[in-house]
Amino acid sequence: MEMTQEPPTLWNTVSNYNSIRTPGITDVNSWKRPCQQELHTVLDRLAQDQETAGGSLYRFYLPNCDRSGLYHSKQCEASLDGEPGLCWCVYPQSGRKIPGSEVRGDPDCQQYFQ
Repeated sequence: MEMTQEPPTLWNTVSNYNSIRTPGITDVNSWKRPCQQELHTVLDRLAQDQETAGGSLYRFYLPNCDRSGLYHSKQCEASLDGEPGLCWCVYPQSGRKIPGSEVRGDPDCQQYFQ
């Protein structure tokens, strides 16, 4: 019996991104919010990697943006192999990693903003 396998979630996300991308929003430098700029750049890179690697990417980072386009204080590496990825805390305005905040699991980012 032959089994068909669904493509990993990452590739579904990248394919959806490619299908909705329009020429009017490809100039990420015109966007004002740093997280949105980085997210667009990462999705473009992942779309290229999908074409060249054929789906062999298992760990990746997608910026976690809030509604205003800034970074959520907690950022995490995603993993398709079932292993928990690394997480860390960032400064919401810049996305810059807070030194010493990287853990495997759930960091307490609020401690850096009290």
